[in-house]
Amino acid sequence: MKKPAVLLAVTTLIFIFCADIAAATDYRFRLSTNQNALDAEFDAHIDMSNSQLVTGISGVYDNDDFKLLFLKALISNELLFDGLSAGLGFKGAWGEAEKHHFDRDVLNLGFACYVGYDLSKSGLNNLPILLTTSFYISPEPLAFGDTEELIEVMAEGSWKVLDQAAIVINYRYIEIDFDQRPKMQKSDNAGFLGLRFFF
Repeated sequence: MKKPAVLLAVTTLIFIFCADIAAATDYRFRLSTNQNALDAEFDAHIDMSNSQLVTGISGVYDNDDFKLLFLKALISNELLFDGLSAGLGFKGAWGEAEKHHFDRDVLNLGFACYVGYDLSKSGLNNLPILLTTSFYISPEPLAFGDTEELIEVMAEGSWKVLDQAAIVINYRYIEIDFDQRPKMQKSDNAGFLGLRFFF
């Protein structure tokens, strides 16, 4: 009975993503890499009354550890003062992770949140730096395939060197619990360097 529910949820995320792409006022593309992995993300932002809808698709490819694709939809608002924003929503993950030379299927739907601070909108107008951190968790009732739970934490700093480009440093931690017995876990953390484009 779980699979129809997750398919409906993923279909809804895809629908929101496609609708947002058509109506978006701001697009962002990031490509980051390190010596072992490639990490990419495409976001579309659409202004709403007093908030912003953010949808995106991202993926991480590490031949020895993960091949994951993420889809997200969040509502974002500015908070207490200029430059500080936060968002809440949903995120789905699909792909595979390798453990003991066996590929395990990953299919998760969970809750996502992020906090960002844009220094260029604060009193420090000469610092075009954006700092963000995000958290994604998919507990057992929303985990399918071979997975029992998935947690992802990301932190990022970007320096906007041009109007339409920024240098990005980001860090990703992933932890996946598998439902095999005995219980197995796969975790990984890595730093990345890359570029983000605004258009």
